[in-house]
Amino acid sequence: MHWGQIKTLLILSFFVLDVYLFMQFMDKKEEADIAILEEQTSTIEDQLKSEDISVENLPKEDDEETYISVKQENFEEDDLEDESLENKQDPTIYKYNLIASKLDKPIKIKENASTDTLTEILEETVFYPEEYTFWNWNRDANIIIFFQNKMDRPVYYNQNGIVLFYLNDDNEVEYYTQTMLGEEEEVSEKQSLIDPMHAIEELYDNNELKEGDTVSDVKVGYHTRVPFESGVQVFAPIWKINVNDENDYFINAIEGFTFSSDEEEFLYDVLDGNLDQMKGKRKKDSATKDIVKDMEKRLETMDKEEVDE
Repeated sequence: MHWGQIKTLLILSFFVLDVYLFMQFMDKKEEADIAILEEQTSTIEDQLKSEDISVENLPKEDDEETYISVKQENFEEDDLEDESLENKQDPTIYKYNLIASKLDKPIKIKENASTDTLTEILEETVFYPEEYTFWNWNRDANIIIFFQNKMDRPVYYNQNGIVLFYLNDDNEVEYYTQTMLGEEEEVSEKQSLIDPMHAIEELYDNNELKEGDTVSDVKVGYHTRVPFESGVQVFAPIWKINVNDENDYFINAIEGFTFSSDEEEFLYDVLDGNLDQMKGKRKKDSATKDIVKDMEKRLETMDKEEVDE
């Protein structure tokens, strides 16, 4: 065989080999692309199911909300003349925006008191009770928390719109403190909120959801971490997501970022702030002295518990 023929056969052989290798490469690439596509199209529902994470009470309607601005409400002496309140008391206004009131007769709260029962007691005790909704009974501090509502939504963890019932060792409400936010104003056009399942996905991606968890409840509310300055705050709509009927997480319902609030730290700050306002009163009556003394004791207990931890 002539050298020219051999050369031609070699070239053809290498050409066939190149074609074969190219086809093999394309097959492998196609398989990899399909695997990536399948991974990308795996839904959050599939991911949750694979880790036995269940979701309950997911809102079905498409919500639209807006940012709102709110000023601190100042109380007037006329506000304390509500004769319809069944539980008699000795209320005082401190620095215009804080009411602290000692009850003439402590109110016994049962260990298993329902939300309806606590709401009824609220309505019989505080001023403008329709503005507030029950949040939690913090057993460590023995304080019952009511958050104020705006736009029919709770304003979570804001010390300027809150009622606190202070209980003694016998679970009796001896006094309460109250602050209130004023009229709200919309500061932007209403926007569609991120899908609640997307909010749950944010928790999942941040490793806040563990295998076997249950997303118990998802609701819309308002929250801000901006300090109260110049008398005005801006509140953002948020998804409040409860996990295992225990832990609450907050997702900005427009921008999508996750944040949380430490209830113990929040209560400490509220008590500390209230105490400063009450101590500033020039003439302290017996009710004020009793409340101040109890608050100081509670703060000392909270400090000690934090050190022990």
